[in-house]
Amino acid sequence: MLNRRHVALGTISFTVCFAAWGLISACAPRFREAPHLTASETALLVAVPVLLGSLARIPMGILTDRFGGRAVFSILMMAVAVPVWFVPQQLSYSSLLTVAFLLGLAGSSFAIGVGYVSRWTPPDGQGSALGVYGLGNIGQSAAVFLGPVLAAQVGMPVVYRSVAVLLVVWAARRSPCSRATRQCPHRRSGRASARCSKCSPAKGSHGSWRLSTS
Repeated sequence: MLNRRHVALGTISFTVCFAAWGLISACAPRFREAPHLTASETALLVAVPVLLGSLARIPMGILTDRFGGRAVFSILMMAVAVPVWFVPQQLSYSSLLTVAFLLGLAGSSFAIGVGYVSRWTPPDGQGSALGVYGLGNIGQSAAVFLGPVLAAQVGMPVVYRSVAVLLVVWAARRSPCSRATRQCPHRRSGRASARCSKCSPAKGSHGSWRLSTS
């Protein structure tokens, strides 16, 4: 089924974004050692991305309702790749805090995926689809668990830049290439009259940003 493909794509995008979102907390011990941060400074560094990621979910959800999940996901991943790439180059605490704040945008990806998955799934299957999509949270766990291990093996700059490249590559893969990719599959197949009422944004995804913040 076509909606399964979109659930899978949305889940992978969510996983990649949350992996980037978890990098700061994963490498917090290393950041604390290098610039000799205090416990309070380290805690603030870890909290800043979480703050922006939470607050940005509302505007990201609204943008998803307006422009579609494919476009917003792609733009978000491209934007997040920039601070991810530059995190290892920061030598001062203030600059590190700034890029960590910008990296926090990755946390708003949850709201984008909720609208995107709902858009392509009939109401009677949205609970299961969103449950599968929620598995994308594993990206943050993977970053926290594997990030320090990989950083010890290949170095922290390689880890951050690899994730930045992954974000760019996947954003390009997810970028909307044609008008047809944004249309309901039932409309493209000529079966819009009976089924598109189930997949219409008005019932499926508009206002989903409210759900994503609850």
